[in-house]
Amino acid sequence: MQSAQFSNYNIKAEITGVSFEVKGCENEFKQVILNIINNAKDAIVEKGIKEGKIKITLKDNTISIQDNGGGIPEDIKMRIFEPYFTTKEPGDGTGIGLYMSKVIIEKNMGGKIEVSNVDGGAKFIIKI
Repeated sequence: MQSAQFSNYNIKAEITGVSFEVKGCENEFKQVILNIINNAKDAIVEKGIKEGKIKITLKDNTISIQDNGGGIPEDIKMRIFEPYFTTKEPGDGTGIGLYMSKVIIEKNMGGKIEVSNVDGGAKFIIKI
């Protein structure tokens, strides 16, 4: 779905690992993954990264999505899952994407979502 945009911005996407089946809200789960990937793309583009990378790893009912978009500033990292919190310009984001992602994963699917900064970017880990 994102390949055209990734190509336009010279972003390479890589998926590795062993696939597994997730039971639950399929469309909502897809929305979570799409939201995190779109945020990664936006960070890479905003920071002017020439060779953007988004790596998705599947392992043991865990999905990690890592980018090289500069990471999340420490002073706001704990707030990114709050409703209506956004770092984007007015009109570019509502601040509900990551909040809804957390609700979908943790309340609707009984999983866990976490974020950390690693290797020049952000890494989201979703445990189902």
